[in-house]
Amino acid sequence: MSAPPELTNMDDLRDKRRAAWAGVALNAPLAAGKILVGLAAQSQALVADGVHSLSDLASDAAVIWALGHSHRPPDAEHPFGHGRFETLATLAIAAMLALAAIGILIDAGLRLIDPPTTAPAVWALWVAGLSIALKEALYHYTKAVARRTGSAMMAANAWHHRSDAASSVVALAGIGAAMLGWPFADALGAAIIALMLGRVAWVYGRPAVRELADTAPPADMSRAILSALTATPGLRDAHDLRLRHMGGAVQADVHVALDPAMTLSEAHRLCEAARATVLAQVPEVTEIIIHPEPDGHADGRAAHDAALRPELQAQVRDCLEGIVPAGAIRHLRLDYRDDGVIAVVELSETPIDGAQTRVALRLRQHTGDLAEIRLLWAPDI
Repeated sequence: MSAPPELTNMDDLRDKRRAAWAGVALNAPLAAGKILVGLAAQSQALVADGVHSLSDLASDAAVIWALGHSHRPPDAEHPFGHGRFETLATLAIAAMLALAAIGILIDAGLRLIDPPTTAPAVWALWVAGLSIALKEALYHYTKAVARRTGSAMMAANAWHHRSDAASSVVALAGIGAAMLGWPFADALGAAIIALMLGRVAWVYGRPAVRELADTAPPADMSRAILSALTATPGLRDAHDLRLRHMGGAVQADVHVALDPAMTLSEAHRLCEAARATVLAQVPEVTEIIIHPEPDGHADGRAAHDAALRPELQAQVRDCLEGIVPAGAIRHLRLDYRDDGVIAVVELSETPIDGAQTRVALRLRQHTGDLAEIRLLWAPDI
């Protein structure tokens, strides 16, 4: 038996936090070590790699901040929940990567124009090798957490760690080539690292921007939702489906066409059944708002311009005056159709003979929104 959603969410939150704090514990000393050793060993590639690790540390901090907000339940200020805090953190990580890439690329370009005359020291090589092993292990751990929890933010952070490991490989190659007699190789390695950073920033920053701009999810998700809706017995049609991302989930709203003669309680029950079907069949969707409409009568004049109940009650009383005692009206049901409003009047006593015919004749002279008045009484009701 699967765990309740609340427990699963808490497990996911705990695992995400552990992965983020593991990144902090590794990136803080690693960034400081690479920058200090790079400066001492005169390796621009290792310094650039250290800046990359420093941006990893900043992204870990952004992830921890987001995790403190994104799993909170909806409140008065955030009625749709806090899922987009993860999206903001993802965008912040991408922005840090892009800024780091630009800075490193500019510095590397200047070094390529005027290459250094001395090669980096050998210990820069050892630090780069150690970084590769540590950051690759951290990547696999964080990626596993991202895959299990379905978190784009954790996936972005995992690839941030992987790009740091890859940049350490480039730094290792650049340092080694510079030590073998190609002094420009160290700066070239730094430029390659900058381009790698820029690509990762684009890969994860673009979807975050699309989500914040409410760009619709892929069309196949829309098709799956509409298929689940129309499979609900009694639901005639579904249209005007709108989707948007909210963190790692999708929220939807849709219009559905139902039998115009259906009671409000049955329409509500049918919409709840359709909602449950969508949530069960399309797991990415965490909420769907369903707007019921009378099939074939949703866009007519009566649906948008006809009078509301208080005015229609007055019109019905005018038409029934002298034909049906005012105290005999037990219930009034209004049915808004394209050609006007049908009023169904339930009476507590039998009306006079020919009451229905007299009401119809009087209604022909009526100038309001009423198209028909139907009288019901025992044993009709």
